[in-house]
Amino acid sequence: MKRLFGIGSSLFIYSIIPILSWVVLSFILDDSRIANVFSICYAIQFVWSIFKCLFGSGANIRKEKEHDNNATWNGIFWGTIFAIIVFSIPIIFVDKYINFFGQDAEFYRIYVIYGITQLFVQTLLQFIIEKLYFEDKEKLANIHVFVFNILNFLILIILCACIKNTFIALIATLAVLLIYVICLYVWQFQKFKIDFKFFKNIKYESANLFNALFMLIIYLFGYRNAFSAGEEYLLALNIVALCTDAQWDMLTAYDIVAKVDISKNRYNYASEIKKAYIFTIIVGLSSVIMSLILVSFINVSAKLLITYLSFQIIGMFLDTYTSILSIYTQIEYSPIINTVLNLSTMIIRTILSLLILSPYCTDIGQISQSVMLFISFSVIRFSKYKVVENKLIVKENLHGKIQTKNQDKN
Repeated sequence: MKRLFGIGSSLFIYSIIPILSWVVLSFILDDSRIANVFSICYAIQFVWSIFKCLFGSGANIRKEKEHDNNATWNGIFWGTIFAIIVFSIPIIFVDKYINFFGQDAEFYRIYVIYGITQLFVQTLLQFIIEKLYFEDKEKLANIHVFVFNILNFLILIILCACIKNTFIALIATLAVLLIYVICLYVWQFQKFKIDFKFFKNIKYESANLFNALFMLIIYLFGYRNAFSAGEEYLLALNIVALCTDAQWDMLTAYDIVAKVDISKNRYNYASEIKKAYIFTIIVGLSSVIMSLILVSFINVSAKLLITYLSFQIIGMFLDTYTSILSIYTQIEYSPIINTVLNLSTMIIRTILSLLILSPYCTDIGQISQSVMLFISFSVIRFSKYKVVENKLIVKENLHGKIQTKNQDKN
């Protein structure tokens, strides 16, 4: 549990600081519209997820499973190059991006450019953080996540409070964050040979990669529906995002633990699944408590808030079970089965999110996918796997393992 809370706490800070930054900034600059920047930039965070999967965790899993010491830094190298190209696109066409959500490009321009650039810098940081996780240096990774985000929050808020020119404050904050990440790159650098084998990383993160890609599509168009529903829905959506988005990121702590330990052949399934659910209960309760606190300060529709929040809490508990089994299936059993399951349910989720003309469209799509994956992986769990000595073993491999043990005894 200590390991989960250590990683989860750093992920919480990673996620909550950008949200709090926009909320506090809206108070300092006395314009509530600034808080909406988080929702406008929300879809872009899945670009971050795509790069993290392909060039971060995917590269590090390949290093462990294929003993390719060149994989990690090749992932960082190519990830950095592609991140520069991809994140530049919404910045170049920022006015069209803002207009897509039906918002005022003139007002939001500098804030959205800052938000997208910040996500780019966070992507670069994440490559190093993933490297540290797979080197069993969670404490060091957590320290850098904490320092990065505290710098992000304090510099931005202090400069915006003291300097009348908001543009200069935003640029200065980004400059400090970028310098910090560059220093990390220099400190962690190891000699490597440039190759094009990063495509092999897809094998170990194909399901999460496709999920992130479809999530980008879902929240680009789904949030557009929510934005067009009116200020009442947008306010409730923003509050629930504030109370659950960071918690969702916290819950990926058990994903990180599973990826690292499964790739190193040391994952204790029976113990870790119990820890994951205890962790989920605590995280879910924190979302409810945060919502109750915010409601006392902000005038928001209780019905809308409870509806949005309920979808998120139910999804958390369903996904705790399926995420761990999905990772195990991807690495140890069949990346094809795992990818097909995640991809097919994600396609259904995308269709529902785009075709349902409702401010709840993204939530209906989300819970539908969660239920389908829960049922699917429950069937796989009890038909294909067996828990032996607290470890999850593929049944068809079990006979071979028993024979090997008997030979060792003889």
